Amino acid sequence: MSNPQGPYGQQSGDQGQPAPQYPQQPYQPYQQQPYAGYTAPRKPLDLAKLVAIGAWVVLGLYALKFLYVLADDDYGDFADRFFGSMPELGTGVFFTGVLLAVGVWLHRNQEPG
Repeated sequence: MSNPQGPYGQQSGDQGQPAPQYPQQPYQPYQQQPYAGYTAPRKPLDLAKLVAIGAWVVLGLYALKFLYVLADDDYGDFADRFFGSMPELGTGVFFTGVLLAVGVWLHRNQEPG
């Protein structure tokens, strides 16, 4: 009796070699393990740099307010808007100077390292 061939040209039936048996394992969902490698050391908070950035933000906000008033026609004549908004812009420049001075003072008095 001849061995019939399957659709791919292989002979069907037992060839004398038993099929490998693999143990059944229950399903385990993937859980991410924490990385145990190198972690960068944390830098201390540089308060002087943050205060300096805050000073420039304050100046930018006062400048935007000045430009808004300058461009808005509801506040009167251009000269009135320009010179009328100068004290408020000067206040912003003053606050910026104070914050920058505090930032420089903090930078000079911080501990090295």
